[in-house]
Parts: sequence; structure tokens; C-alpha cells
Amino acid sequence: MATLGELFDVAIARLDEVARTPLASIGADERAALAGEVEGLLLQVQKSLGPRAYTPTPTTEERELTAAERNLSDCLDLARDSLSTARRYLSPQGGESQASSRIASATQALGAVRDTISSHLGPDRAALTPYAYLLRHQKAFDYLARRQAEVAWAAGRVVHRLTQDAEHPGAVDAFNQARASLDHASVYARSSTRDADHDLAAFPTALPVEPVHAASTDPTSAITARLAEDSERLSRAAYTALHDRADQRLSGSDLQQISRWNAMGRLLAGRTLLHVAEGVTDGAVRDSLKDAAAALRGSSKAWKGAAEAWTRVVDIGDPREHPVLPPPGLAQVKQGTVASMPSTDPHPAVVISRTSVVRLGQLLFGSQWTPEQPPGNARPAADVVADAGGEGALAAAAYRLSATGWQMAAAAPWVVRRAEAGLVTDSANYRPAGLDRDRRFYPAHPRQIEVLTGAYSAAMGAEQKGAAALLTAAQSAGTPVPRAMLDAAAHRSIAQEQKWVSARPVQAPSQVLPRAHVPTELVTGRRPGLRR
Repeated sequence: MATLGELFDVAIARLDEVARTPLASIGADERAALAGEVEGLLLQVQKSLGPRAYTPTPTTEERELTAAERNLSDCLDLARDSLSTARRYLSPQGGESQASSRIASATQALGAVRDTISSHLGPDRAALTPYAYLLRHQKAFDYLARRQAEVAWAAGRVVHRLTQDAEHPGAVDAFNQARASLDHASVYARSSTRDADHDLAAFPTALPVEPVHAASTDPTSAITARLAEDSERLSRAAYTALHDRADQRLSGSDLQQISRWNAMGRLLAGRTLLHVAEGVTDGAVRDSLKDAAAALRGSSKAWKGAAEAWTRVVDIGDPREHPVLPPPGLAQVKQGTVASMPSTDPHPAVVISRTSVVRLGQLLFGSQWTPEQPPGNARPAADVVADAGGEGALAAAAYRLSATGWQMAAAAPWVVRRAEAGLVTDSANYRPAGLDRDRRFYPAHPRQIEVLTGAYSAAMGAEQKGAAALLTAAQSAGTPVPRAMLDAAAHRSIAQEQKWVSARPVQAPSQVLPRAHVPTELVTGRRPGLRR
């Protein structure tokens, strides 16, 4: 699952390979074809500029092109015109070569950048994940413009290679003009985007909320990668549930089952870390793994408490989870008043949550394990570490579960509130006085709703502690987790939406001063926050 940074790196690497191609391997009849490939690549860059390319809505105001984007777009227009002129001077295009296929590969990588961003947006450009809102800020605009400028620089090196030994002086002049335009665009964009948010390099592809089941034939070496994919799917499910944008709403039964699976998953992840820690010789790494395992046990306890809060509460819209009911009496059967429970399918997030538990169990106990089986004997710790890619990579994989769990716990109280009108209970503690004794269920008490929402707030806190402990464990093992900064920013965006913290402007105001400017507050003689 490629990230934005990896896709940009692929595009630049392919162009660098073409720029290093020996002159003798580029025939005279290939130059026009290669110039056409570069022109198509620059067009792909232009399509990726501007708010319509990647900015989600709603925003507080529709943003304008930044200075770097305007300059880059203008220079790309000039470069494309010059390349078109050069092609008219050259001989007819030849067949496809290795160099042209590499440029085409770079163009595809740039198209994948747009697809990656678009996967976080709906047809109406509304956000489908919390990560989409990270593209609404000035530093995000700067990052994308800066990386596109790096692509333009690499394309300029390719154009320089095409200039050498070109058979027509008009083509040489046109190539030189194209390269000068690309160099200017790159230099200006780099100087005007120094505040770019490079954490966006870890920006992932948003996967659909469709479960991919774990099979006993799956290689154990691929488990951590597939756990990461499950986390992406659950993240999207949590965000769409938070904003009530999903085709299928999460019900009370869904939340109860997700809570149970999360409790089991955190317990398995903690047990895996303890098992691995036994064979670690580095004391700092061993202690950090044990601390992370303890934090995961706390998270498991919190999710178990959330599941138990549903014990006497039933969602009549989806009563798959309900207290044990007595069998109907003979009189009820004769009168025909017995009705069967409605049958509903679980939400895909329930299936994905169970699948992640299966994967954790397969990593620890073997590929044949299922949740219905007893734990059994764990695999050798060395095999678990090898399949995970190291102790740090194992901690990083578990971190993604905790980060996604925080998002699900943040969405759960809103799901409960939306379903409140359809929640009933048979708890004797809240039975209304004077209620018909033959009536077993009645509307859930507001206190029970508070208990449910409070249980998920506790799960949020536990998941946050678990994620922090797992990050410490990964860093102790020498494994960086660039995704952590992205998750932290996404969680802040969720907090801003829920009015937990104050929001910031979408776009920084345009400035006439150069990039290395005197701060505005010094020019005006006032400090921020003081009245005039």
C-alpha cells in the first residue's frame, strides 16, 4: 500500500534513470517520442495543482491557488509549449523504448498520487476519512507543490539529456527554453514552500470498508501488512460512522461486537509482545515491550467494559445481541403471539474487527488458529519476530490497531446517541413504576446512555496510552513510525470537529513579502491576541 511520499519518489527515480541514460542509446527518431512523454508528464503535474485537485469540502472558504502553484502552473505551460515546438523540428516519432516506458511509469505514479488523495474524498469532495482534512491547510498545499516541483526538476534533467546531440538547432533552442522554465519553477517553488508539512509523505490510500478475510493459507510474513490494511478500513468505517455518512449505520449490536473483538485483539497483541520480549537481549527494548503489553491489557479491559455496558441494553433495530430470553409459553404459541427476532447482517466493521483478531492469533499461534479454538502453544518468538520484520515493526503494527481503536471509540458515543430512541432495556434498576408486569423491555434510561458513552470515553483514553507506549517500544527498537505524526494530526482534526479544541484557518493569508520576511506582528507593532 503505497503512500504519497513513495509515489513521488518513484516518479522522480524513473525520471532520474532516463536522465542517466547513455546518449548512444537514444536514437534520433526517439527524441520526439520522449519529448511527447515528458509533455504528457507535465500535463499530469498540472492536473494535480489547485483546490479542485485535492482539497476536500466543506471548507470555511474556497481557497485560491498559492503563489507556488500559480508560478509552477505558468512555468509548466511554457515548458509544454517549448516541448511541442521542439517536436515539430525533430524527425517522426519512433517506437516505444526503455526510456519512454520509464517516463510513462513516472506519469502513472503521478496519476496514482491523485488517486490516493481522491480515495479519501467522496463524489461531492466531502471527506471520507479524518486524513482528508489534513489537505486543507497551507503546509499541505506547500508540501504537494514542493514535491511536484521536484518532479519538474527531474523532468528538466531529462529535457537536458534530449538537448544533447539534437539534430536541429531549433529543437535545441526549444529544449533549452523548456528546461529553463522547469528549473525556474522548481527553484521558486522550493524557496516558497519551506514550511511544507513533510509528515504528509506517510499519507495512505483509503481502502473501502469491505472485509478481506484471513485464510489459513495466508503467509504469516504478510500478516502485519494486512493488519495495516484492516486498520485503514476500520479508520474509514469509524469516520463515516462519526459523520453518519455510511450506507449502513453501526447499530448497538455492531458496537457491542466490535468492542468484544477489540478487547480480544488488544489482549492477543499484548501477549505477542510479552512472548517476543522474553527473547530480547536489549534491556531497554525488552522493558518497553513489556510496558506496551501492559498498556494493551489496559486497553483490552476498557473495551471489555464497553461491551459489558450493553449487557442489559438492546437496539431494537438490530437485536442480534440481547439478554437470554425465556422460551415462549404454550398459551402464547396457541394464540400466535410469538414472533421471531429479525435477522440482520453485521456491519462490515464487525467482520474486519474479527479478521484483525484472527490475523493476530495466526501470528502468535500459527496460520490454523481461529478465535473459536483454545490459545494453544505460541510459535517460537524468533519466527514471530522474523514474520513481523523485527521487534520495532511488530510494535509499529500494534500501534496502528490502537490508533484506529481511538477513532472508533471517538465515534461510538455519537452512534449511541443516534440510536438512543431505539434502545430498550430490561434492567430492574430502571424499570418505570406502574409498568405492566408482562412487559419485559422499556426505553433505556438516560443514565444507561451515559454509562455507554462513558465506557467509550474510557476506551479512548486507554487506546491513547497504548499507542504512546507502542510508539516508545518501536523507537527503542530503532524503528521510526512516520505514520504517527499523521495520526496525531488526524486526531486533532477530529477533536476540532467535535469542538474539543479551537479550529485554525484553512489557508494562510497571502503575503507580499518574500519568504524570509519580518513577522507581521513586528511590522504592526502589536502582539497576537492584543486589541488595537
